[in-house]
Amino acid sequence: MDRNTNKRYVSYMKTLLISLLISITTHAHNGALTKAKLLNGESFQSLAAKEKKLVVFFLSASCPCTKKNIPYLQKLSKEYSHFQFIGVHSNANENLDLAKKEFSNFDFPIAYDEKGEIADQFKATKTPHVFVVSASDEILYHGGVTNSIDPKRAKNFYLDNALKDITNHKEVRQKFAKALGCYIVR
Repeated sequence: MDRNTNKRYVSYMKTLLISLLISITTHAHNGALTKAKLLNGESFQSLAAKEKKLVVFFLSASCPCTKKNIPYLQKLSKEYSHFQFIGVHSNANENLDLAKKEFSNFDFPIAYDEKGEIADQFKATKTPHVFVVSASDEILYHGGVTNSIDPKRAKNFYLDNALKDITNHKEVRQKFAKALGCYIVR
């Protein structure tokens, strides 16, 4: 193979691999989410979420990145009220009492994922890690909230851009962005 052919082959293989990864992660398979128990004792199914698109974000009571993103996520939940926002607390090293103490007074429901089943199904890795899911269970966006651990310092607002695109009935321009924050402890 000459050098140009080799470059084209490597480029083709990268594109193929990225396409394969995107196709593997485009469905949420959120069966565990529909069975989730919320911190307030209700079940997630009682929210009638199938009628709305979901914004599912993973959070931690001890992660400074989560704490910096919560006010911004609350702002977005009001701005995009036609989406159902739900937080998922999946850290095995943080008990239910701590989760209730940290997250009981939020504008959106918080699920307690004691066994990490929801995090496993979504393949969530960090807090915050965000997934925008269509009513037909397709992941429209996943990754970071912004390009910074603190939205006040961000220059790229990935989640906001994805929600704007969906609201305007457009294809999401950026379907994935690296999640920044603390790793989910399983």
